[in-house]
Amino acid sequence: MITKILEWLANKSSSWLEVIAGIALILVMLLTGCDIVGRAFRMPILGTFELISFAGGLVIGLAVPVTSRMKQHVIVDILLERVSKQTRLILVVITRLMGVALFLILGYSLIKMGSHISASGEVTSVLNLPFYPVAYAMGGAFFVEALILVVDMVKAGGVKNG
Repeated sequence: MITKILEWLANKSSSWLEVIAGIALILVMLLTGCDIVGRAFRMPILGTFELISFAGGLVIGLAVPVTSRMKQHVIVDILLERVSKQTRLILVVITRLMGVALFLILGYSLIKMGSHISASGEVTSVLNLPFYPVAYAMGGAFFVEALILVVDMVKAGGVKNG
């Protein structure tokens, strides 16, 4: 039962992050295109670099969980093909545990960084946009990634629901 709830939560949250990342990517494309046209007429869009930098960070950071959930990342499985099923399971659990630890540390660090940036009041130079929402968003996405790795590890281990 808990595994199903965790899986549902991981799927829903990564799907929402995917939507937000997709919207950010569309905005990057539209803004880039409009800025290029504007520059041709000597009317560039002010703050384009800042907006594209923020949106690019969101696209990359928020797409990590859904990429992992859908198994779209690069996997080098030459070693896994040559070992027993038991050894393969052990390697999957160890690598997922390492991934969970890494993404929990990264998520915590980004949230902490966002808090420091928020407290300092640091903003971008042209549009005066605060930096901390991007740090918070990426930190949250990395917590979702850790959850996805936990679910993946439990499913690989064949733990029964209930």
